[in-house]
Amino acid sequence: MWNKALYMLTVMLLTLSVPCARGQSAPDILVIHSYNPGLSWTDDLHQGIVETLTSSGKPWTLSTEYLDAKRYPKEHMLQMQSELIATHVRGHAVDAVIVSDDAAFGFVLQNREELFAGVPIIFCGVNNFQPEILGGAEGITGVSEIISVRETLDAALALHPDTRNVVIIGGSLSSTDRSNRSQFLHLMPSYAGRLRFHFWQDIPTPVLLEKVATLSPKTLVFLANAIAGLDGRMLDFGPSAALIRANTQSPIYGFWDFFLGHGIVGGKLVNGAEHGRIAARMALRILDGTAPSDLPVVREVANRFFFDYRELNRFNLDEKALPEGSIVTHRPLSIFEANKRLFLIFGSIVIALLVIIISLTLVAHIRKQTLLELQSARRKADEANEAKSLFLAHMSHEIRTPLTGIMGLAELALGNPRSPSVQEYLALIRQSGQNLLHIINDILDFSKVEAGKIDLQNTPFNPGSMLESTVAFFNSGLREKGVTLSLVLTEALPETVLGDENRIRQIFFNLVGNAVKFTENGKIELRLTGVTPKESSGGMVLDFEISDTGCGIPESKLDSIFERFTQAARFPTRTYQGTGLGLAIVKQLIEAMGGSIAVQSTEGAGTTFFFSIPVEQALPEESAQDPTQNGESLVQGLTVLVAEDNPINRLFLQKSLEKLGHRVICATNGQEALDHLETATVDCVLMDIQMPVMDGSLATRHIRDRFGHNLPVIALTAHALQGDREKYLQDGFDEYLAKPISIKDLTKVIAHVCGKKSL
Repeated sequence: MWNKALYMLTVMLLTLSVPCARGQSAPDILVIHSYNPGLSWTDDLHQGIVETLTSSGKPWTLSTEYLDAKRYPKEHMLQMQSELIATHVRGHAVDAVIVSDDAAFGFVLQNREELFAGVPIIFCGVNNFQPEILGGAEGITGVSEIISVRETLDAALALHPDTRNVVIIGGSLSSTDRSNRSQFLHLMPSYAGRLRFHFWQDIPTPVLLEKVATLSPKTLVFLANAIAGLDGRMLDFGPSAALIRANTQSPIYGFWDFFLGHGIVGGKLVNGAEHGRIAARMALRILDGTAPSDLPVVREVANRFFFDYRELNRFNLDEKALPEGSIVTHRPLSIFEANKRLFLIFGSIVIALLVIIISLTLVAHIRKQTLLELQSARRKADEANEAKSLFLAHMSHEIRTPLTGIMGLAELALGNPRSPSVQEYLALIRQSGQNLLHIINDILDFSKVEAGKIDLQNTPFNPGSMLESTVAFFNSGLREKGVTLSLVLTEALPETVLGDENRIRQIFFNLVGNAVKFTENGKIELRLTGVTPKESSGGMVLDFEISDTGCGIPESKLDSIFERFTQAARFPTRTYQGTGLGLAIVKQLIEAMGGSIAVQSTEGAGTTFFFSIPVEQALPEESAQDPTQNGESLVQGLTVLVAEDNPINRLFLQKSLEKLGHRVICATNGQEALDHLETATVDCVLMDIQMPVMDGSLATRHIRDRFGHNLPVIALTAHALQGDREKYLQDGFDEYLAKPISIKDLTKVIAHVCGKKSL
């Protein structure tokens, strides 16, 4: 702090003394800064200007004005300050004007005819200068400030390869802020699928500190501007970085060297003093007679990679991963450099060696303890994951068991049209049961996708028929809603492709279902926008859009809609129900297939999902077949033994089978089922798994011991996780039905197993 004060005093003395020593013939140079004195960037720029003018050995006088746009960026405040500076310089003839940053440059351009007609203008620190902003004006040149966003981001990603989120802290009021945001937006498509960018702009400092405190070390923070202190007054750049650093565990990066040493890891940094030196050299050449048009705008200022050793060490970052030519600052002196005299004494050498040995011992001990803790944490995580899977299995079983009775009895009652009101109630019961089943399936699907255990099939199917059936399914429920759903094919779909038809159908049902849910009127369009063959393979990519005119998604929620258990917060769940897993499942299914998905939305106007699904071209001899066409005919007149301990489920099965023309014998456990088989001849057994006295698996083993495989046994179970069907088939069952059971599936399975028996 005292060094900077001494420097400023020296500059003032030089500024005052030069004209006195050299007379009135010295050229008069006016410097207008956008920001206030004491701000690191402004002081660095001014230092570079004064050093260059002083070292030139030529006479000069210097006047300085400050626009103070950093502390008072609002338009009316800038106007007041502009009027004050105009008053100061009006009537003051100058030979050259040097301006720093956008606000001062804009002030000079706006007032040039009145205040600086014919005076050469040299700018520095102007963000991404474009000639168009001059409007054809002449006599203007300078140095453009170009921050190295891509180079700094790539260097940070090399040091933090696990990064998935990038937070940019800045504002939105100044042209610098807008320029910084524009450069990040321009880069975002290059990192699509790898990084998610979050712009935190104009956030009050207390709220900002709370937000950065929640960030993980795997999130990169880019500080693009100074922030206000807790008292509301604007901080300098260094204290701004220090305040953020003290409240977050995330690594911080920047683009200007005034942040270095105050908490940023580093970056490819702009040097303000160098900008000032270049601008001053250009001003001297113009004063010597060179035309400004002969001095092109300098765009390639040599930004350099700087990194803070303390921050590298804080995050255990390997210096070998730094870009070539990087400069590491604040590196501590070696023991020898710090203790040259002490190393001349033998005793000091012995003490130093002892300290090193003890330190290494402690480090080894700490490392061993850390490894033990990591192993323990991993073991606990594995146990928690196993407990979660077991919990899901139990939940599925407990919910599916009563659900069989609810949906089964509702389906039976719907076949008896005696009372319209009862029919309506029963229809609602059945619909509620189906909704509950959909929620269960969502949870199980997400669990499989999250664990990486989902198996994708590769079978031939007709994509056109699949899309048409999807649209037809939803259109049947939209007729009374005043919403139209249409299918638009801008490209010709192939007749047959290879892929997982069921999972692809699930993707469309989730996305179209969401559009239907959130669209009260207007239209929904499902569009195929492109069919792109893959190079050097027989595959292709199908590009789709699903757009609606519904309520839309708030911009603040767009980044999180693909996260699990997430719905836009403004939609009350009593209006729009759901697990919040649908879009998370869709995204992970698409990515598991090698595709991608994105969304655009305007709140109150509608939403469009863009997604691509890779498929393979089917060979000519392959054709999509309807798996339901298996040639099995309806079988009637069988004697069926039903072993089920739940009375409601038992009643549903009994009535359903009797309605299909079969004779039914009921048992409440496995032992009872074996007793019935001692005295009765049956054609088929429906065997529940979990029953008292004797479970279904043990009872089936007894049946196999006595009858072999001549008597078909079908497993009925609420265990419906991946691998359950294969398990029960290996246990000796002929077929498997997961609860809740539909009459259609029951008919099909009985026809299948009894048909095989008759062969």
